[in-house]
Amino acid sequence: MSTPVSRPASTSSLTPSVAADERRMPISIDSQFALRLPSDPRIAPDGARVAFVLSEWVANQPKARARIWMVDTTGGEPRPFTNGPRADSCPRWSPDGLTLAFCSEREGDNGKPQLYVIPASGGEPRRVCTMPNGVADLAWSPDGTRIAFTSEEGPQPARDPLVVDAGRHRRLWTVRVTSDTPEPVTPPNLTVWRYEWAPGGDRLALFFADAPGETAWYQGQLGIVSSTGGGVRQLGALAGQAAAFAWSPDGRQLAYVAGEWSDRPLVGGDLWVVDVEDGTPRNLTPDAKVSVSWAGWLPGGQELLLLAWDRVWNLVGTVGSAGGPIVPLAREVVLGEGAWPRLSATTDGTRFAVLRMDPTTPPEIWLGSVTLPARQAAGQRSGSETAAGRADIDWRRLTHVNALPEATLAVAPVEALRYPGADGWPIDALLVMPREPRRGTPPPLIVMVHGGPSAANRAAYGGLGWAHQWAAAGFAVLQPNFRGSLGRGVAFADAILGDMGGKDLDDVLLGVDHLVASGRVDGTRLGIMGWSYGGFATEWAVTQTTRFKAAVAGAGICDFHSFHAQSNIPDWDRRFLG
Repeated sequence: MSTPVSRPASTSSLTPSVAADERRMPISIDSQFALRLPSDPRIAPDGARVAFVLSEWVANQPKARARIWMVDTTGGEPRPFTNGPRADSCPRWSPDGLTLAFCSEREGDNGKPQLYVIPASGGEPRRVCTMPNGVADLAWSPDGTRIAFTSEEGPQPARDPLVVDAGRHRRLWTVRVTSDTPEPVTPPNLTVWRYEWAPGGDRLALFFADAPGETAWYQGQLGIVSSTGGGVRQLGALAGQAAAFAWSPDGRQLAYVAGEWSDRPLVGGDLWVVDVEDGTPRNLTPDAKVSVSWAGWLPGGQELLLLAWDRVWNLVGTVGSAGGPIVPLAREVVLGEGAWPRLSATTDGTRFAVLRMDPTTPPEIWLGSVTLPARQAAGQRSGSETAAGRADIDWRRLTHVNALPEATLAVAPVEALRYPGADGWPIDALLVMPREPRRGTPPPLIVMVHGGPSAANRAAYGGLGWAHQWAAAGFAVLQPNFRGSLGRGVAFADAILGDMGGKDLDDVLLGVDHLVASGRVDGTRLGIMGWSYGGFATEWAVTQTTRFKAAVAGAGICDFHSFHAQSNIPDWDRRFLG
């Protein structure tokens, strides 16, 4: 293991002073299931309302139920907007704000989610069309006459435990809102993973692959296709994956986020812009120490509003369309879904809806009102390091769907920790300490290694759920963002390629060393656990050191040969093993 450098570690408390309160209850598995989880907030074009999905467990039901809810941005109680019996999802406003499209599985839908529309003023939803394999990923055309969606091709293969299914293509379609006949946009032998309408409605940008199935996502490329259908014209050659598309107002450029990601839902990397005619790409954020996850062009086409992973938090900022430093508008906030932090902004970029949370508050819907500062002296700063800037966002909390657990559950103290990792690289981590530690005795430590590895621990209530449970039982919990994690730039994330279980494990163990040396935990009582990549890291760790007295691994890879031969993503290990 690498020798740590002589550099001090730093901590900062993320929770208020925690006093014993017998009225508050420890967080448990049952209390986790009692949470109501909002997701996918979408602000109306005029900024007056936000539609979002609310998932909640219902008594005597085997699965959580999800419905579309609505809340006014001026205040007031959120209210249910749809009443699907199973799962309503993917709310999308029409450009004029008069209609909401969404996916729902209802009676007569062949057991698949289908496309519905409903007046924004309320009423009965209308099924637009029926697809044999259902629909997903809805998006209105800019003129509001059509809705695009993806749908899998062909019948579902019979299940065979001895055969890895090659998967099916995901085709892009559109349907006219006044019709019930879907029209194909892409050929049946091509898979579309992401897409975005051009401002004129005549083209769509794609992240596509020629092969079917999950492993083809690692082979994806950028392309352009006519909205009326036809062949796909590839743009350049991607080395990694791409998502978070945003067309420039004049339709000449496409912004996107690119990186090498271990899982399809994950998005975080550098922000690029490509000329859609000649395919020339430009990296707007080279050497940035954050991982951009979403971007949208501001009026005039000279700047982009962006959201990024930033250490154990997120950052909202702007960047010039020609590149340069990221100018922060808000830092040390936790925003958006855990795999893909993103905003839903009005056309002028002055207001946006987003999930927001912190270590003591479950996710809720918030409104951000942006005051864009001048890019003062931006041209005088070199490189693309994140520049200092004042907070220029006014926040308004729109929902309190978890008011009861927020007021009654006992949250353990949480700290943001930074310590020297392998090669002296600073490693960020979250440390959760027992709420009521035993006097004179340092607590045992559980190390929780996150999955991915292209992910990150954030100072968010949901991601700390298990940690709060262990802390209630008297354990300290360390959640490190080792190399390979998002939030520190592409070079940091890519440092794990070809070295899984190498210096990333050193980063983890050096965090344990720091806590033991500082007397904060008992070095004789250590455990380690993780899921997916965290499961692999746990399995690998106990072959490299005997210091852990207990280990719990979930869904980890213990044999890369069998993984490659028997999983549905053999391209994953090709890329990450190097």
